[in-house]
Amino acid sequence: PLPSPPRCPRPSESIFGILRDLGGPGGRSVPLPHALQVLGARGFTPAQVGAALDEYEGLNVLQVNPARTRVTFV
Repeated sequence: PLPSPPRCPRPSESIFGILRDLGGPGGRSVPLPHALQVLGARGFTPAQVGAALDEYEGLNVLQVNPARTRVTFV
């Protein structure tokens, strides 16, 4: 039998990981425009990023400020 392919994380998992990396050690927040630029360069669409932010906001893992300029980790 063929070996199973490595498990590919869902786009939202990858996006969250990149956001955590952008926050740096002990990082509490990331400027959203910068995050969108980095994520776009890695091939994520604005729709994927928006869906990931909504998902993780719903889990109370992060918050996006009302002006949508900053992502803060809870």
